Amino acid sequence: MQNPESRRGLQFTCGAILVLLLCGFSYVYFDRLAINYFLAADPHVVNFFRYVTELGDALYPLLVGGLLYIFCRLRQRKTLSGATAQVLERWKQRGLFLFFAVASSGLLVDLLKFLFGRARPAKLLTENLYGFSLFELSSKMHSFPSGHSNTAVATALALWYLWPKSWPIGLLLAGGVTLSRVVLLKHYPSDTLAGAYVAVVTTFYLYQSFCRRSSAAFNGGKNETESA
Repeated sequence: MQNPESRRGLQFTCGAILVLLLCGFSYVYFDRLAINYFLAADPHVVNFFRYVTELGDALYPLLVGGLLYIFCRLRQRKTLSGATAQVLERWKQRGLFLFFAVASSGLLVDLLKFLFGRARPAKLLTENLYGFSLFELSSKMHSFPSGHSNTAVATALALWYLWPKSWPIGLLLAGGVTLSRVVLLKHYPSDTLAGAYVAVVTTFYLYQSFCRRSSAAFNGGKNETESA
């Protein structure tokens, strides 16, 4: 029998193959159609999604996670009761997890952007340029994968791992930001799919790592519920 690690590795490998196939299908048949469709989108809809897309800025979860970690770390320097110390340690680990969930997947996406060098939709609309050019430094050639989609999905998953009941908010966040990138003509649908999958894989493995280090901090909020 396969051990859980091998089984998960196989599942993610199969998932990666499926995502690549879907991205390839979208690249050939769907990406340009989506951009041409949203090119004529209602201005009110576009303006709405300009606000939505800001929720995919990595700065917000990085600040929340980083500040939460620093606050708990500073508080731990004082002599505190055992229960208070445990609560601070729990929240410190959660802040660290949120920070690294967004940062690690974001760095991987940035590397993939450079490696693939896909032209953004603006290039299609202004220069009829559609495709990939490997090892590109220009942000105009960094369409694949989508960074905002990656951040939104990583944030939503991190919150879900910590507080399972937060899934409706996470779903709205991930879905809204992902759609906004296409509506605003910043990315193709296949870009958002790839960005989301990178977030799923990196956040899952990071969660497993944090669970091994501090299982009490990653119990879906049970301790808070039980003590309420």
